[in-house]
Amino acid sequence: MITYAYVDNYLHVTPSKEINYLDLVDFLMDFSKMEALPDEVKVLFDLRNAHLDLHLDDINKLSSLAEELTKNVQSIRTAFIVEDPKVTAYTMLYSWMPKDDRLLREHFSTEQAAIEWLNKKERI
Repeated sequence: MITYAYVDNYLHVTPSKEINYLDLVDFLMDFSKMEALPDEVKVLFDLRNAHLDLHLDDINKLSSLAEELTKNVQSIRTAFIVEDPKVTAYTMLYSWMPKDDRLLREHFSTEQAAIEWLNKKERI
């Protein structure tokens, strides 16, 4: 299960301990249905306590789905907070995949670094 809420102008996303491909698809579907999103969305995805049950091809499918479902916003900057090496590798791959210049993804080991990056004034 994945919970999310807007906190301090960020969509703060916190998955439960075990999440899989379908959990992430459900989140993306929910995200695509959100109303009144800002033109420039900032997502803080806290994966420090998450265990991802994914296959490598799932990451590519998730990236493509995210691109397709978020065409209604001007830009999305997503910061992943990670600790586990496997989760770090997954987020690195996911971050390298967008073909759309509106999407910027990066991984961090601390929440402070993630928030500083989200707050950068440069446009995507």
